Amino acid sequence: MLAKINDFLFELSKIDIESIQHQLSFGWNRQQRLGNHQHTQSSGKWEESIYFSGKLIMKSVNALRDFEDMAKEKKPVRMTFGTGESYLVTIETIDRTKSGFIRDGKYRYQAYSVSMQRYFK
Repeated sequence: MLAKINDFLFELSKIDIESIQHQLSFGWNRQQRLGNHQHTQSSGKWEESIYFSGKLIMKSVNALRDFEDMAKEKKPVRMTFGTGESYLVTIETIDRTKSGFIRDGKYRYQAYSVSMQRYFK
């Protein structure tokens, strides 16, 4: 298991994850001052974003439907990594790109990316 979001598993054998990215944002406000350097002040706490991206091939192109249905509920979900790290997150966006079309209109490949924001109570 690479990651689990609620009951949805991201495994290498079914849903190929090509990359996982973490981003920390620290919330700085800047104010311009006449004849001086800008004033920088911390505002709020830090934020953490997590991004997944991968590619689904032929048989697994419908594998994200349950995940999309869960995201449409717009509730915080538990994300757990295989390393033991666990967070509450909100799913912000899911992007899908279909390619490798065949004559009947079906497609062979589907690239996807998922953007999540860490949720704090």
